[in-house]
Amino acid sequence: MNKLVAPTAALLCTLAAAAHAQWRLDEGAAIVEPTRTNGTVELLAVMCGDPVHVEVYARGGPVLPDGDDAARAEYFNRPGKVRATVDGRTFPLAAAVSEETVVLFAEGTKAEHFTAPLRADFIEAMETGRELTLGFDITPAAGADGSPFETTATFPLEGSRGMIGQALAGCGK
Repeated sequence: MNKLVAPTAALLCTLAAAAHAQWRLDEGAAIVEPTRTNGTVELLAVMCGDPVHVEVYARGGPVLPDGDDAARAEYFNRPGKVRATVDGRTFPLAAAVSEETVVLFAEGTKAEHFTAPLRADFIEAMETGRELTLGFDITPAAGADGSPFETTATFPLEGSRGMIGQALAGCGK
């Protein structure tokens, strides 16, 4: 019976850590897992880019709702399909696809393919807020809040200022 105590304790510690996501640095990027999601989102990363990149990593490619095999990622380079909410403040975003991630941008003009550099106030909100929720309008269903953003992922922002600051040091944010 004593042989099971150490593995069980280790498993409980691992599960508790996953339930309380923490910001950390990984290869120069500030990263955090969602505390809640009803989609395939696994990780959010903030790093230097042009000048700043916010990327979403999802199981199997683009962000999709869990359990909806018919859903298609038709939100790339389309306005009104992605939003971020930080403590009740909404930021319209646009998404572009890369090989492994969904890259988030501010919503731009048609001439910009609806993508523009992320705004400084969004990054500041991520550094000073308590909670970030990303919403994606992927299916015709309404979200829990009645909005078109039915696929969501919520991230804690506690501790984000230090990690994001380190990740973006020297990249001209």
